[in-house]
Amino acid sequence: MNPITYWPTRDHVLQCIRTEAEELAEPVLLAVHESMELERVGAGEDRLCNEHDLLQHFLTVERPIPIIGRSGVGKSHLIRWLEARLKMHEASSNWHIVRIPKNASLRQVLEILLDRLEGEEFDSARGRIASVGDLLRTEEVADLLLMFMAQQLNRLYEQATDEIAKSRDEARALSTEDKDRLKAISTHARPGQGLSELITDPNFKASLLQPTHCIYQFARRLTQGASDDELVRNEYELKEEDLDFNFNLHDLSAKARQYVSQAQLNTSTNARNSAVRVLNEVLGQATRRAFQHLFKFDGGSFQDLFKDIRRTLKMQERTLVVLVEDMAAISAIEDVLVDGLLEESVRDGEQVLCTLRSAIAVTDGYHGYARRKDTIKTRAIYEWFIREQSGDAGQTSTRILNFCARYLNAARHGSSELTQSWRNRGAAEWPPRWDDVDVDSDVIEAFGYAPSGIPLYPFNRSAIEALADRYCRKGDEPLKFNPRQILNEILLRTLRDHREECRQERFPVAGFGEIAAGAGLTELYVLDEPARCSTFAAIWGYGCHSISELQSELDPKIASTFGLRGMAALLSQQPVVGQKNASTTKNIAANSIKPRAGSAATGDAKPSAQPVGDQVPATVSLWFQRRQQLGQEEARLLRAGLDRMFQQYCRNEWVGLAEKPKIKIGSRIQIEVPFALGNALGWTLKFCDETDFDDPLKAAVLQGAAIALLRYEYINEKTPGIGWRYVDGFVDFLRYQNFASIWVPYAMGLLSLEVRKVIPELMGIQISAAKEVGIIGQDKSGQYVMNVLLQKAEHIAAVTKPAAAPAVREARSRVIQSWNAQRQAWLSLVAFNDHGLDGDLAMDGIAQAEKRRANGQLVSLDRSISDQIAPAIEAFQSLAECTRQEQFYGLLGEMSQMIDNISKDGEHYPTNFSAQEFPSARRFKSMLKNLLDADTWATIKLTLALQKEPDTLRRLQIVNQIDGDRLKQAVEAFDWWKIFYAYVSHRLEANNAEWGAESLHRAQEGIAQLLQEAESSLIGLQGIHRADA
Repeated sequence: MNPITYWPTRDHVLQCIRTEAEELAEPVLLAVHESMELERVGAGEDRLCNEHDLLQHFLTVERPIPIIGRSGVGKSHLIRWLEARLKMHEASSNWHIVRIPKNASLRQVLEILLDRLEGEEFDSARGRIASVGDLLRTEEVADLLLMFMAQQLNRLYEQATDEIAKSRDEARALSTEDKDRLKAISTHARPGQGLSELITDPNFKASLLQPTHCIYQFARRLTQGASDDELVRNEYELKEEDLDFNFNLHDLSAKARQYVSQAQLNTSTNARNSAVRVLNEVLGQATRRAFQHLFKFDGGSFQDLFKDIRRTLKMQERTLVVLVEDMAAISAIEDVLVDGLLEESVRDGEQVLCTLRSAIAVTDGYHGYARRKDTIKTRAIYEWFIREQSGDAGQTSTRILNFCARYLNAARHGSSELTQSWRNRGAAEWPPRWDDVDVDSDVIEAFGYAPSGIPLYPFNRSAIEALADRYCRKGDEPLKFNPRQILNEILLRTLRDHREECRQERFPVAGFGEIAAGAGLTELYVLDEPARCSTFAAIWGYGCHSISELQSELDPKIASTFGLRGMAALLSQQPVVGQKNASTTKNIAANSIKPRAGSAATGDAKPSAQPVGDQVPATVSLWFQRRQQLGQEEARLLRAGLDRMFQQYCRNEWVGLAEKPKIKIGSRIQIEVPFALGNALGWTLKFCDETDFDDPLKAAVLQGAAIALLRYEYINEKTPGIGWRYVDGFVDFLRYQNFASIWVPYAMGLLSLEVRKVIPELMGIQISAAKEVGIIGQDKSGQYVMNVLLQKAEHIAAVTKPAAAPAVREARSRVIQSWNAQRQAWLSLVAFNDHGLDGDLAMDGIAQAEKRRANGQLVSLDRSISDQIAPAIEAFQSLAECTRQEQFYGLLGEMSQMIDNISKDGEHYPTNFSAQEFPSARRFKSMLKNLLDADTWATIKLTLALQKEPDTLRRLQIVNQIDGDRLKQAVEAFDWWKIFYAYVSHRLEANNAEWGAESLHRAQEGIAQLLQEAESSLIGLQGIHRADA
C-alpha cells in the first residue's frame, strides 16, 4: 500500500504545525514539545537546566522570572508550555492564570488581565477600557507619542544636567558609558535647539507619522496589536535610518534646521546614531505617559487596579499567575506591571494581596528590560536564557530530526485525536506513535526513523539535514536550532503544499528546496525526468558526490515511492567498490557536505589553494550552490581552459571573419566567471550566467564542464603532456567536447558582434578618404559606395588624372598610401576570404557611417585647393561666355594667325625679352595648337565650374577630374601670350602713331582687341604655372 497515509492531510498540517505557540491547542502543544535547554544565570553560578527545572522554580517563588532569548528561539512556546502544564497541575483550580500573547494590543492586554474577574470595580474598568479602546486611532496615538517624547526630552536634559553637576560636586568619576550617554543628551535634548524642535516640526513630523515608520508602527501595536511580519522584524525602537533627511531642509522651521545643521544629522551617521539612542530612551517613557493619559480607572491608576485584582483573588484564596510572551507587548504598562509583579503580598506580617507567580519572556537586547534588569534580576535571583545551540553539530542535527518527527507524528494524529487521547491517557507514553499497519514496513524503514523512533516519511535523515543546512545555517556559521525556520521552511513548505503531488508520483518537483546536486552527479541527466532525479539526489542523497555513493547510501525504494523508477533502477545496481577518483571518492571535509551515519558537518570548508584531485567536484559543487566563491586560482584555471577550448575549436569562417577574435588581451583572459574572484568590469564574454546555477539542466552540464576544465588544466600544469590520459580523463573529455559544441559557437557569435561594432567607424574612415580624392560624392547609392571601397589602391592610382594643385597631389598620396589598410580593416570583419562577403553587414556599416557628422578635414582640404586654383579660375573668366568647343577653337586660331602675321617681317616679334628665351613663332603656334582638343576644353570648363559650386564634396569631385598636365599647358601658353601681347601692342601703337597708315590702324585695333581678351587669362595661368613648377 502507498505510504501516503503517513503524509498528514492538509487540515491536520494546519492544525498541528504552527509557527506561533498560541495558535496550537494545548494537547498539540504538549505533543510536539521538545525538552529545551536553558541556562540559569545568577546567584554567583551558571547552570544548565531544562523546562522542568524552570517549572519547579516557578512554583516556589513569587517574583517575576525573566526568560531571555533571541527572536525565533522558542520563548512563546516555552510560555505556552508553562501555561499548559500549570493548567494540568492539581492545584490549578485555585489559580487565576493569565497569559498575555506577544501580538496583543494595549486594550487586549488590559482585557486579558480582567478576564473572568467579577465585581463592580472590574466591570467599571472594563467599560473604561472599551470606551477608550473604541476611540483609539493609530494616527492620533502616534501624534500623542511625539508630543510626550518632546516633553520628555526637556525633562531628560534637566536630569542629565543635574547628574553632571552632581558628579562634579562630588568629584565622582563617571563611567565611559555614562559619559557618552550624558554627552548625547546634552547635544540632542537641549530645549529650544534639539530633537524636541525637530520631531514637532510639521514637515519632519509628517515623515515620522508615515505608516511605514517606527513611531507609527509602535502606535499601531498599542492600538491594534502586532502582525506576524512586525513580530519578525521586532521594530520596538528607532534606528539610524529613521532619521531621514531626503527632502529640502529649507522646509524645516528655523530652529529645527539650525539643530540639524549644528548636530550634523544630515551628514554624519554617528550623529544620527547618537540622536536615535536619545529618542529611544524617551520613547518608552512617552509610551507610558500616553497610557496614563488615556486610561484612568475610577480616578485611580493601573497600579491601583492591579492591587484590586490581587485583593479580590486574595479574598477568594486564589493565586494569580501572569505569563507574558513578550515584554515588548506590554511596553506601555511594562513599568507599572513589573512594579505590580514585584510587590510583596505580605505587608507588616499580614498577607494583604494574593500570591503571585509570573514569568516574562524577553527578546535579547530589548531596551525596556535592560532599563529594569537590575531590579528584576535582584528580586528574581535568576535569569533563564534559552540556548540556541546545544553541543556540537551532530547533537544539533539530532535535535532537529526529533523536532521534525514530533510534529510529523502530531500532524498524523490531528488535533481532535490528540485531544481525545490526552483525556484517555494512561500510564503509557503519550502521545503514541502513529502507525498504519496496512503500509509495507520495508518502505517506511527505507525512509528511516528519527532517534526517537518516529517514521520520517516523506523525509529521510539526509533530506532533513539537507534542508536544515539550507535554512538553519548562515554562511560559515554553525548549524543552528531555529524552530521558526524548521517549521516554516522544512515542515510547512513540504507537508502543506506537496501531498497531492506525492500521491500522483510528482514529488519532489524539480528545484524543490533550492539545493543543487553535487557536481559528480551530472550523469543523472541521462535518466527520465532528469531535473527531478537531480533534486531527489541532492536532498534525499545529501552528501553524495557520485553515483557510487548514491548506490551505497540511498535506498531505491525511496525513489520508487516517488515514481522515479529510472532512478530506482540505477540505485539498485551494484556500486563499484574500491574506485578512487574524483567522481567517485567522497570527500566530506573538502566541501562541508554532511557526513553520514549520524554525524554532521561543522561548517563550510574554505577554498583550497589548488583544486586538486578529489577536491575538484567538491569545489565546483559548493560554487554552484553559492556556498563559496570560486577562488582566484580556480577561476584562473577555468579561464585558461576556456581560452584553450576557444583557440582549438574556433573557426572564424563560421561567422565570416578573416581572423579569430582575441579573448586574451595582454596577460588577462577576459572571460567573466559568475560568483568568482578575478572578474573585471566591461568583460562581455561569460562562462555562463549566474542564473544558470538555478536551472537544474543547465547547471548539470556546466558543473561537468567546470570539473573537466579545472581538472585538465591542473593536471596538465603539474604533468605537462599527459593530456586526457588520467583517471576519469575520458569522462572529462566527453564533457569537454559536449560543452565546446555549445560554448564555442556562443563565444564566436558574441565576440563577432563585439568586434563588428567598429565596422561603421572603420568604413567611415575609408569613405572620408574616398571623399578627399573625389571618388565618392553626395547622394551615391550604398552599392556604389561599396564598389568604390572594394577597389584597391593600385586601381585608384591607375585611373587618377594628374593633380591640378599641390594640395590635391598631397591628399591623393596620403589616401592611396593608407587605402588598402583601411579597406582590409573593415573587410576582415565581413569576409574571411576574397571570394565573398556579408553584404548585409557591409551595407549596414555604410548606412551608419553616412549618418556620422561630416569630416572637418574635407572642408580644410577644399579651402587649400581653392586658394591654390583661384588664379586659374580668374584666368578663364574671359572664356565664361564661351559655351561651345568650336568657339574656343576659333579663338585659338585667331591668336595663331596674329603670331604668324607679326613674325613675318620679324621687326615686331619679341626676342631676348627675358632671361628665358621667348619661344619662336613656330613653337608658339605649336603650343596653341596643342590646346585644340576636347580634354583641354573640358579642363577649362571644369575649372570655371568650381567658382559656381557651393558644395564641398562636389568641388572635391570636380577638382579631381581636372587634368593637371593639360591645365599646365594652357597656363604656359597663355603666359607667353601675355608677354607677346604686351610687347607687340606697345610697338604697334608706336608705329601706328608714326605712320598713320589706315591699314595698320585697323590691323592694330584687331590685335589690340584680341590681346585684351587674353590678357587676364595669361596673368592667372602664369600664377598657377609658377606655383605648380
